[in-house]
Amino acid sequence: MKLLDKKPWRTNSEFLKNALTLTLGTSIAQFFPLLFYPILGRVYTPKEFGLFATLTSITSILTVVASGKYESSILIARTKKDAANIVAIVFLISVPFLTLTFTAFLIFSQQISEILKEPELKKWLFISPLSAFLIIIYNSYNEWCVRNKYFVNLSWNKITNAASTALSKVFLGFVKLSSNGLILGDLIGRTISAGACILHAYKKDKTDFASISTNRIKELAKRYIEFPKFAMPDQLFNKIGSTLPILFIGAYYNSVVLGYYAMTMTVLSVPMSVIGAALRDVFRQRANEEYIIKGNCSNIYNRLLKILAVIGILGSLFIVYFLPSLFEFVLGKQWTTAGRYSQILLPMFTLNFISMSLSGVLVITEKIKISMYWQVYFVLITAASLFIGFYIFNKIEVVLLCLAIGRSTAYILYIILSYHFSK
Repeated sequence: MKLLDKKPWRTNSEFLKNALTLTLGTSIAQFFPLLFYPILGRVYTPKEFGLFATLTSITSILTVVASGKYESSILIARTKKDAANIVAIVFLISVPFLTLTFTAFLIFSQQISEILKEPELKKWLFISPLSAFLIIIYNSYNEWCVRNKYFVNLSWNKITNAASTALSKVFLGFVKLSSNGLILGDLIGRTISAGACILHAYKKDKTDFASISTNRIKELAKRYIEFPKFAMPDQLFNKIGSTLPILFIGAYYNSVVLGYYAMTMTVLSVPMSVIGAALRDVFRQRANEEYIIKGNCSNIYNRLLKILAVIGILGSLFIVYFLPSLFEFVLGKQWTTAGRYSQILLPMFTLNFISMSLSGVLVITEKIKISMYWQVYFVLITAASLFIGFYIFNKIEVVLLCLAIGRSTAYILYIILSYHFSK
């Protein structure tokens, strides 16, 4: 307590330094997709982006279920060796699950593609479990870096992931070695990224991973059982909520409209990825320290909330009018429609940017059950918004407007909850 009270300038400067390190690294990481978006938008069609979005949605669900979200407990593990044992838990439960899923997808790919009304999906469905495993490696190493304040490593990790996936997609788009370079390029990029994570972890912390033991794995699996019980369903609901619009639009409209929606979501997610993700990682580490010492993290929460609100609101007001023109100029004329979609969804993304940047509070304070209840609301309001927009108006622009309004209420509720528990 004295440390925080006596020398606040030191903790504040450390937070700023770490935030700037991660923001710089994440900005460079996002530079690669931004640099190649104009190329990707011209090399690949909206239909190809639609197929990629469907496969990515399936992968995101598998990623959550396979790991049981045990990787989220790496941050709050008492010792570094305990954190290493938790990494082992993640792999011990994810590998068998994804192996079974891989086999099931090979057998039932035809039936699944028919249910989702995406005939091309049957050729690529088996890739989802492979991508999910690579993402789990990437996510686990990210948590490891945040816990141990390896923010430079974390930045390089993000750069490697973004650069390898972007370059792979562009290369395959030009050489036409595959019928969908977006999918295969993403797999290649994630393979390179996961390999870099394993290499960095081995070089820097191999002694900690050498301390992994069966007895400690069993103890920690029980100690952090709330994560598969509550955090996993929490994130599963989140992924289902995020996936619903993709599956809904693909089923009730067509893959071209889905491609426009997917590109809109990709582009509008950039600020969240560049600024929000960097601040979230540093905030979680700093807030966790403050919570251990003081019993709350309201001080750093309030400061960051004000910064995020100013950045989000002013940035949105500045850019909203120009979005259709920007999409057309950067990506090509075929993406002007996506620019109009982005105008409708921008307020929702602004609130998402603010709320998710502060999302670590409910994990740090171990209010995982509350977070799960919020995710249930997120799924229900997403489903209700889509069905109201479609069955009453049957126009995609109105569907997106209903979605934006419904999800905005969820993000406002999340801000209120995280503010309350930060105290």
